[in-house]
Amino acid sequence: MPKRFDSFYTPVTEKDEHKKSKEYKKLSPKMRDAVDDIFAKMDSKPQDFLNTFEKTIQQISRKYRVSEKELMGYFETVSYTHLRAHETGRNL
Repeated sequence: MPKRFDSFYTPVTEKDEHKKSKEYKKLSPKMRDAVDDIFAKMDSKPQDFLNTFEKTIQQISRKYRVSEKELMGYFETVSYTHLRAHETGRNL
């Protein structure tokens, strides 16, 4: 009996893929640290990250003393599809 593709396929997500974007390269060092921390949290608990996204933005903005609005603005430029793919471990 043939195996299903998804029974042996393991997706590979490239770590720090977000650092290659033009938007990321325009950020201040503090904003980069904040964005990196958010992506690290996304990697550590991908299954429920979107459910806690706004709370995470608030916490990280306070931690790094960056504007919550600017931080949210960065993620608005990153498509929801990209975040969803990151959450599920898929590459686009």
